[in-house]
Amino acid sequence: MSVSSPGLPNIVEPVARTSRPHEVHVNDSPRNIRRRLTREPSPQLSRRDPPAVQLNKVREMHGREVSESEILRDLVFVFQGIDGQYIKLDTATNEYYINKQTLPLSPPKEELIYRLTVTGWLFIHVKTFVDTHMHNNTTSLVVQSLCAAIQSQLTDYYRLIAILEAQVEKQLLDKHTNLTEQSLTLKRLLVWMEESNNKLRLMSTLLDACEGQKGGAMLTILHNYTKHGDPFARTFVMQILQSVSKPFYDMLQRWVFEGELNDPYEEFFVACDMNVPEEDLWQRKYSIREPMLPSFFSKDLAQKIFAIGKSLNFMRCSCHGIDAQYDVPANAADVFKYGEMQTMERTIDAIYMDTSKTLLNLLKTKYKLMDHLRALKRYMLLGQGDFIQYLMDGLGATLNKPATTLLRHNLTSVLETAIRSSNAQYDDPAILNRLDVRLLKIQNDDIGWDVFTLDYRMETPINTVINANSMLQYLQVFNFLWRLKRVEYTLSASWRQWGKVSREFSELPDLSQDLHQAQMTIQRMIHFIYQLQHYVIFEVLECSWKKLEDNIQNHSIDLDSIIESHASYLSEITQKGFLSGPKKKELADRLNDLFDCILRYKVVLDHLHGYASNEAVKRHSKYALEGDSDKRLNRIRRNHQDVENAFTAQVLQFLDILKSYHDEDLRSLSTRLDYNDFYSSNQ
Repeated sequence: MSVSSPGLPNIVEPVARTSRPHEVHVNDSPRNIRRRLTREPSPQLSRRDPPAVQLNKVREMHGREVSESEILRDLVFVFQGIDGQYIKLDTATNEYYINKQTLPLSPPKEELIYRLTVTGWLFIHVKTFVDTHMHNNTTSLVVQSLCAAIQSQLTDYYRLIAILEAQVEKQLLDKHTNLTEQSLTLKRLLVWMEESNNKLRLMSTLLDACEGQKGGAMLTILHNYTKHGDPFARTFVMQILQSVSKPFYDMLQRWVFEGELNDPYEEFFVACDMNVPEEDLWQRKYSIREPMLPSFFSKDLAQKIFAIGKSLNFMRCSCHGIDAQYDVPANAADVFKYGEMQTMERTIDAIYMDTSKTLLNLLKTKYKLMDHLRALKRYMLLGQGDFIQYLMDGLGATLNKPATTLLRHNLTSVLETAIRSSNAQYDDPAILNRLDVRLLKIQNDDIGWDVFTLDYRMETPINTVINANSMLQYLQVFNFLWRLKRVEYTLSASWRQWGKVSREFSELPDLSQDLHQAQMTIQRMIHFIYQLQHYVIFEVLECSWKKLEDNIQNHSIDLDSIIESHASYLSEITQKGFLSGPKKKELADRLNDLFDCILRYKVVLDHLHGYASNEAVKRHSKYALEGDSDKRLNRIRRNHQDVENAFTAQVLQFLDILKSYHDEDLRSLSTRLDYNDFYSSNQ
């Protein structure tokens, strides 16, 4: 822009200094740089000057031209982040500029200089990151390791700068000497700095990508750059990763050999919650921190690493002081490092199998895991038949009373008597001592049968497999089986009582039809209960137990697989035993109604038996008084018919639900309950 006034020559307005924003033009091609530079006017020249004036100014500029060695010295300063005499950094814009008032340059040379200043700008960017994070107390170990790796690269860079500086100083001292093939020039400097510039550019890119990251997440980011198509970039990043990943692999090594977690900055993919009590160590204390799992670790490998350390901790803390750790092999440093994934996986597999085997053997031998599971099956799942029968005989009269009248020490005494009277007495005392009586919360109108239950006390480390939730499921199954056993016990007593009524009341022909009908109904109810018991005992409990036993003995390779097998065992029992599943409430309601119906029928039978006994006495007594016996008999008959009809209706509804299932065992139960279509034909 020029300012003119009448009678005065044109005055050329000074042009602002030229700067190069490296963020924008750092990747420009030489042709683009030349085009841009040729469009920028020189501060000493004006296109409006006459050609002769322009020629004189050019001669003056060349007469004041700074030597190339002085420019090289400035560039050496720039490479170290220091302003030179002619080339400086504008801190406001973070761009290098050339003071063209003191350093007039031809466009090609200016282009070379700006290309070289990119190295200085990259160095400042990298050095700033290192200085900011290297000695910061809040910087994580992996980030510190990254800074150390970058610092190591910068050390090599400093050596190159020292060589260049010595060469430039030598040329400045011998400035009257002509340039030789060994002399340093701008073009040669560009070639010399190419590798360092590429490394700085890569380091700058990596640091930008890793900003705000730590631990395994940072290793994932760095690992992604090893997939670069440029072999130089790929090799350089892998070299950086080997150094940066060392703290991570140190934590990994300590976790798998000692079971200890030293992770002050939460960089490892295993997390520890110190607030979790020891009894919940296996399930809740340790977890996998997904964001910190490096992408080059497979999920299966991570689970094995996680299980190894957790197993060592479990044996140390929950197995009463078992010293569980491995001696670190001499070649551990060569195995647990980046780039040795296959070797490390083989080592982890071997440690995992050995640790898991040791833990399982400990649980099976010292802590008798299978003995506890068998005890639960015998006592909580009513598998010890003679013991249950003695318990029923001893508790029957007591449990018929209101629940509020029960005394726990009386129930415990009956339990001990049942143990001494049955084959349970030959069980391990350590098992029997865990067996106890428990009373559930008493509701209004509850009787002893409603609140009585057995209990089995668990301790560490077995309660890791048979946890509190599992014990609730055992209690749920026990209550169902106990009620089923009560109904079967009641029906057996009724059958024994009514087996001789035909002889006992033979002199009452008017009651023969009622007595026969009662016997037939008892038989129907017994058939239903026996078929249901057969299904529950053999097709649910025994089949599920066989599967659990096989899984633990032959297929479980670690504690997690045993826990999973046991959970599946209980889940299968509760689902097939009508205690869980999509139609749980519907099935449970029908069964409860059926059980109540049978227990009510016992009351009707008692009334009928009492009436028949009274009639027999009347027939033999000449002093018998006439009463309302007909009304009483009619009332008994109505109650009998009502209960019988209710039982039939409940069975039909239960059969309809069973037929809606696709499970073969349940459909088979439905067929056995209605084998000759007795119920279906009466619909």
